[in-house]
Formats: sequence, structure tokens, C-alpha cells
Amino acid sequence: MRLMPVLAALLAATSAEAQDAPPPDPATVQLPDMTPTRDPRVISDGWRHFYFHKPGVTYEEAYRDFSDCYRFLPVPGTSGEFPGFIPWRERPGMVSVQRVNAYGLIGLAIGSLVAGPIDRRDRQMRMRRCLEPRGYVRYPIADEVWRRLVDDYSPRSIALQALAASGPAPDLPQVTR
Repeated sequence: MRLMPVLAALLAATSAEAQDAPPPDPATVQLPDMTPTRDPRVISDGWRHFYFHKPGVTYEEAYRDFSDCYRFLPVPGTSGEFPGFIPWRERPGMVSVQRVNAYGLIGLAIGSLVAGPIDRRDRQMRMRRCLEPRGYVRYPIADEVWRRLVDDYSPRSIALQALAASGPAPDLPQVTR
């Protein structure tokens, strides 16, 4: 049982080292075209595709904020699927139970259709809960630009979003919903 405190200390040290790592040079970070658009579809779709900006924030501070908030994103490979039925066993102990799709082929098809938007909304919600109390506001952005900026939430996207957040404020209405 002594392994748990050692493992926790190792994870904390690794997390602290990752947060203390210097950000990449902003001159080497290539942002997609962030020119504000007046397209009403993009502006009305701002609740779905947006980027964060904070007036007066430096690139280094924004990089630290985004790095800190990325810790709260859902872990790849985990699933938020509906719970399945696990039968009661009289004998105590660990038993490996294979999940069974209790919703059939139609349920599987419907679940796969809504999984992408639910995953996107879950990630964005966690980023909003972390960054908005720190003073970041959201601005609408086109879908294809958002996809390049977020880059599937890769480590590279931290630098991209930090550079966008520390850049000039766009002449667009803030996203409020």
C-alpha cells in the first residue's frame, strides 16, 4: 500500500513540471486566418464555434491558463456511455463482465450520431468553466478555423489558443450564450 503515496507524488511532480515548462516561442506558432467575419451564420453559431480572448493578457500567461485548463478535459479512451446491466453474483471477488449493448443496433447507430457533438460540447463546457472566471471572453469563429485552432485539443493547440487569446480583440460581439 506504500505505492499509492509514491505514485501520487510522482504524478504531482510530473504535472508541476508540465505546467512549469516554458511555452513555445510565439513566432514559431502559425495561427489560422483569424480575420473577423461579419457572416451572420458564423455570428449566430458562436455558441458552438468560438475562441477565447482576454484583454491585456500576455502570451505566457495565456499559455499557463490554457495548460492548466486542459487538465480538466475528458480523458481520451474513457467513455460516458449509458450504464449497462451487470448481474448480481453471490460469490465475492472481482469478476470481469463484458459490456453488452442493451440498446440494440438502432441504439448504437443513434448513439454514434450524437457522440461527436456531445464530446465537443463537454470539452467546451469544461474550458468555459475554467477560463471565464479568469476573465476570458468568447468570440465567434468559423467552423473550419475553429477546427484548425483547437486541433483536436492536442498539446500544440494550447500554444495556438494562447496566441489567439493574447492577440488583438476582434471587432465582433461577444458570445453570451
